[in-house]
Amino acid sequence: MRGLFWILALFAAAVGLSLVARYNDGYVLLFVAPKRIELSLTLFAILQVTAFVVLYFFVRAAAYTLRLPDMVREFRVTRTRQQARHALFDALTSSFEGRYARAERAAGIAHDTGEEPVLAALVAGRAAHALNHAEVRDRWLARARAAATSSGGKSLLHAVLMTQAELLADERRDGEALEVLRELNRSGTRHIASQRLALNSMLRTGAWEEALRTARQLEEHNAIHPAIMERTREAAYAGLFGAQDAQGLRSLLRKMPSGERRMVPVARILARALISAGLVTEARDLIESVLDVAWDDDLGDLYAGCDDATATRLARCEAWRTRYPDEAGLLLTLGRICVALALWGKAREYLELSLSLRPAPRTHAELARMFDASGRVDLANRHFRLAAAP
Repeated sequence: MRGLFWILALFAAAVGLSLVARYNDGYVLLFVAPKRIELSLTLFAILQVTAFVVLYFFVRAAAYTLRLPDMVREFRVTRTRQQARHALFDALTSSFEGRYARAERAAGIAHDTGEEPVLAALVAGRAAHALNHAEVRDRWLARARAAATSSGGKSLLHAVLMTQAELLADERRDGEALEVLRELNRSGTRHIASQRLALNSMLRTGAWEEALRTARQLEEHNAIHPAIMERTREAAYAGLFGAQDAQGLRSLLRKMPSGERRMVPVARILARALISAGLVTEARDLIESVLDVAWDDDLGDLYAGCDDATATRLARCEAWRTRYPDEAGLLLTLGRICVALALWGKAREYLELSLSLRPAPRTHAELARMFDASGRVDLANRHFRLAAAP
C-alpha cells in the first residue's frame, strides 16, 4: 500500500512539474567571455538537480570505498564472535547432555576466540572433571581465574571460586574446598549454595561446631530439609560429645540451646556420652527433662541404666505412668528399676504388663534375669527360651 502511494505521489509531482515548465517563460543567461550561454529556467533547474544527484552518489560511493577495509574487519570480527557463541552454546548443550569430550573441545574453541573466556573455561573445566582429567581441569580453572581477575568482575571470580570448591568437594578434597569457600566468604559472598556445599565438607572433615552453625543458618532461611537437618544435628553432636572428657561435656552441655538439648535424637546421644563419662546425674536430669514432655523407649532404657538414686527414679517413673499409661517401654523401665531394688513382686508385675502390651524378646530376657536372681530357675529358663525364639 505504501509503494502504491509513493508511485501516485511521483506521478503527481511529474504532472505538476510539466505544467510549471509549460507556463514558465524565464531563462538563465551564462556569460563566459567571449561566449554567452542562454538556457531556459526549467532546463537549468533540471540540470542542477541532476548534478546534485550525481555528485551525491559519487560522494557516497567514495565514502563506501574508503570504509570497505573497516567493514571487512567488522564482518570478520562479527563472524568470529558468532562462531564463538555457537561453540559456547554447543559446549553448554553437550555438557548437559553428558557428552563431556565434545563439551571440552567446543569450550576450548570458544575460549581461544576470546568470547566469554571465563564461562568457556569453567565449562571446559567441569567437562574435564567429569572425564577424570584432573590436570586438564586444574589448568582450565587456572585460566578461568586469571581471566576473571584480569576482567575485574567480582561475579565472575565468585563463579570461579564456587565451581572450584564444588569440584574439590566432589573429589572429597574437603579441606581444600573449605579453604576456597572461606576465600569466597571473605569477599562478602555467603549464599545458600555455598553454605550447603560447606556443610557437607564440614561434616566429612569433622568440623562439628562449624557444621552446626552453618546448619542453623540454613534452617533459619528454610534452605535445608528437616530430615537432613536432623541427621546433621545428630552427626555433629555425636562427633562433638564423643571426643570430650567430663569437663568438656559439661562445658558443651551449658552452651547448647535448650531446644536442641530436649530433642529426643539429640538427647539420646548426649545421655549416652554423659553416662560413658560418669556424669550420671547430668544424664538423669537431661533424660527426665525430655521424658517429661514425651516418652521414648531408648531414653527409658538409658534412664533405667543410671545407677544413682534408684528409689527416686522409681518414683519418677511411677509418676510418668499416669501420663503414659499404655507405654510398654515405660513398664519395662519400671520393671528393670524394681529388679535393681530387688522388688521382685513389683518387677514381675511391671514386666508382665509390658509383655501383655507389646511382646518382645527383650522383656522376656529381663523376666528371665529377674527369675534367675530371685531363685526361680524353671521360670528363668522358660523366659530365656522365649527370648531366644525367632
